Amino acid sequence: MPKGRELVGLPVISQDRGEELGRIQDLFYDETSGSLRACLLADGGWLRQPRVVDFTALQARGPGAFTVSGAGAVSHEPPPGTRRWQELKGLRLLNRDGRELGIVEDLVVELPSGQVKALEISTGLVNDLLEGRKEITLEGQVNWGTDTVIIG
Repeated sequence: MPKGRELVGLPVISQDRGEELGRIQDLFYDETSGSLRACLLADGGWLRQPRVVDFTALQARGPGAFTVSGAGAVSHEPPPGTRRWQELKGLRLLNRDGRELGIVEDLVVELPSGQVKALEISTGLVNDLLEGRKEITLEGQVNWGTDTVIIG
């Protein structure tokens, strides 16, 4: 299963014209459903409106590119009730007992559904180098705060 960082940078290609509409710059995560809801495309300029593609509009999903039926799949509004992938990185991860498990570094995503199955966490630079980062499966209730994620 790919991680969020592996999806960022992939092109989104229009099937009707065969042209690249943009590259994924960020992902929108829905905390309620536990899945990706949309992708933010790199806009190519600082005066342009954001370009968003709903995750369900992606017809072919990776590993090297995503496709959509046409340019009509692009909107300018992010889905309500979502958080950007970049905002989730760096949150502290705690269990219900208050024990700190690590720092959220990435999301582990099941394709083609977009369901987030696990969080990749860091337990410190030395541990990351010696043991590698850990993946914590998202089971049960997950509470997303502004600074902390609590799983249980």
